[in-house]
Amino acid sequence: MKQNWHNLGHFVDAEKNKIKNIESRILTSLMCNPQQTFNELWKKEGASNKFAYHLKVLGKKGLVEKNEIGKYQLTVEGKKSVAHIEQDKGNVCEFPIIAIITLVVKGSQYLLMHRTKEPFYGYWGLHGGKLRSTNYILEQAKESIQRETGLTCDVELKGLFSSKTYVNDKFSYSHQLFIVRATDPKGVLLLKTRKGVNRWVEKKDVTGLKTLPNIPHLIKIATGKRFRWIEADRFQEGNDFTKMDVKKDILL
Repeated sequence: MKQNWHNLGHFVDAEKNKIKNIESRILTSLMCNPQQTFNELWKKEGASNKFAYHLKVLGKKGLVEKNEIGKYQLTVEGKKSVAHIEQDKGNVCEFPIIAIITLVVKGSQYLLMHRTKEPFYGYWGLHGGKLRSTNYILEQAKESIQRETGLTCDVELKGLFSSKTYVNDKFSYSHQLFIVRATDPKGVLLLKTRKGVNRWVEKKDVTGLKTLPNIPHLIKIATGKRFRWIEADRFQEGNDFTKMDVKKDILL
């Protein structure tokens, strides 16, 4: 019985891959030849009824449409979708997490957050958020700080921190972080949000906290006089960070 379930799992995975490959082939074909007839897209590869079905599915997803002369083309959403596909292989690209990280400074204190949610539950870190396509860098910094702390600040872009993270010695994910310094905070501090607890910490006391391994480097970037770019590999064993290797540290 276990063997039968195992074989069924392989069959289901294989069928999912076939579906993915047909739809990817249609999308990648329309990347380079924006307007095609059914036969030009199909190329007599596989059963025509199955190909027609998946072409219809892409239409229902809002990725492909028929134009006024009866040819198929990518919709606006379809064009956005193929930006994540490698043309030569048809695979979906893995993109880094692009985020804005902001250090809020007030006199001899930094505003830190004690995380009470995953990922990185229990670690101390800085505030920030993923860069939305509708925002510029400093717009995102102001928006994230106001949402996460209740404060408004003057902001300045100070550098870039690039990292690859390996979990149990296997590549897991990567970050491209724009580092911003925020000064002259105004407003009433939110003591707690869905992400964690906010607290002003004396600069000299930061090293005594359980911080993410890149925090000292992010602070160095944010407080420097010149634009700085640091590139580093981070390593985790399970949920715990074990070390970080800095590959590049450049002042621009």
